[in-house]
Amino acid sequence: MILTYRQKLRPTAPQHRLLDERLERQRLLYNAALQERRDAWRLARKPITRIDQQKSLTVIRADDPDGHCADPVNMGRWTLKRVEDAFTGFFGRVKKGGKAGFPRFKPLSRWRSFGLLEATGLRHEGDRIRLKGMDRPIRLNHDRPLPGDAKILGVTFTKVGRHWYAGFTVETSEVVATTPPAGEALLTLSTGERIPNIRPASRREREIRVSRWALARCKKGSARRRKVKARLGRQLRRVANARDTHLHRVSAQLTREHSLIVLEDLRIANLTGSAAGTVDEPGTNVAQKRGLNRSILDAGWGKLVGLVRYKAVRAGGKLILVDARNSSAECRDCGAVAAKPLSLRRHVCPCGADEHRDVNAAGVILGRGLAALAASEGGQPLGDANVGRQAVRRPGTLLAA
Repeated sequence: MILTYRQKLRPTAPQHRLLDERLERQRLLYNAALQERRDAWRLARKPITRIDQQKSLTVIRADDPDGHCADPVNMGRWTLKRVEDAFTGFFGRVKKGGKAGFPRFKPLSRWRSFGLLEATGLRHEGDRIRLKGMDRPIRLNHDRPLPGDAKILGVTFTKVGRHWYAGFTVETSEVVATTPPAGEALLTLSTGERIPNIRPASRREREIRVSRWALARCKKGSARRRKVKARLGRQLRRVANARDTHLHRVSAQLTREHSLIVLEDLRIANLTGSAAGTVDEPGTNVAQKRGLNRSILDAGWGKLVGLVRYKAVRAGGKLILVDARNSSAECRDCGAVAAKPLSLRRHVCPCGADEHRDVNAAGVILGRGLAALAASEGGQPLGDANVGRQAVRRPGTLLAA
């Protein structure tokens, strides 16, 4: 399996300057490659490929020994690959008929990464890495070491605020699992267990709101605006880091304890659509819907599904996504369907079932997943449906509160 391990760098002051210089050189290379493609098509209707630009890069390195020659050759190839990816995405959006979004030049504010397309030019030595052009190794925060059988395929260096991070793309077969923290419910399992929801954005809502107000009052281009913008960026990164850590722990727990996981096939973009409407037909309950949208995005369901997907494969398990329509109205025991208002949080059925509506819905989702699995396996018997299998239910009104 191919994974990415992100570790924080601890460069010295000279190394920090060298990393900044490399970042700027790769930005200029990106813009030059983009300009070359635009001019070639505009003037001669000639398409230029990444291979053509890599050949041109060889000439540039020969003519500029003090510039790009100080960087590994595959660093420039990584940048040219990003140019190619930008055009690939552009032509793909054109074919789909959506908003095309032609590739743009990168200013300083929109370029914060460079990388190595391959692992050549870099050596990973425990808590240090050696990079071509650096006179000494760069230290790492070695809080999460790479797997023992990891084969480094490439690396990306990213500047976030004042800090540098290295993302190692590795190929490994090692399984890593962690335990989740306690807190408020994020997911409801078919067994009745509730997975914590830490609500990272809600916890820092006030300080983020104050920073945004301060940023709106600052004069553009002023030193104060830069400081407030940097402070707001730090606050948002803390929120994102807390959410990512929690979702990694939750997904690791699910995939470690269950060989088959069934999740709702959520459409996050539809769930978080605006209720504002138009001037002629204004929406209703706009403020409540806006709060619900913030809570859904704060929970990070979409990212959780992505994490469970690759971790299930890594652990030798399976993930099934099913349609969850009417799962709250259907009884998990007898299959009877009876609509109930959202305010009613208990599922009570004439067959004797009496439990939380989300626990019942999770059981219904599990049954649908097992039926889909049986159909895909040609109707083979599944045995005990509760052994090593789990379905989860999004908490619904818990996020709306």
